[in-house]
Amino acid sequence: MKTRMPALFVACAVSACASQPVPDKPLPDENAPEVRVVSFTCTNGQSLAVRFFPAHGVAVLVRNGQTTELQQQPSGSGFIYGNGPITIRGKGRDLTVEIGRMVPLECKAE
Repeated sequence: MKTRMPALFVACAVSACASQPVPDKPLPDENAPEVRVVSFTCTNGQSLAVRFFPAHGVAVLVRNGQTTELQQQPSGSGFIYGNGPITIRGKGRDLTVEIGRMVPLECKAE
């Protein structure tokens, strides 16, 4: 039984590695039909956009010329994407952008 335990451990470790997501997977062409780009205007006058890649569970926030990839999170209603310090939440035309300890940005789809 002792000789089987290491083999079982190695098999479990290998299968766990195989099921992990690939961190640098390429996103599809942003002109592909499964990509949705939504522009927003925020209450502070700032404009931003979000590129949604639903087939990949990813959204890309475009703000001040910088892009940030966000992973889809479970949501009871609407949508949530985040990467730790940055989270976007939305429902209907409304979007809330939370960046660290900053006051959240309240935005509306154009």
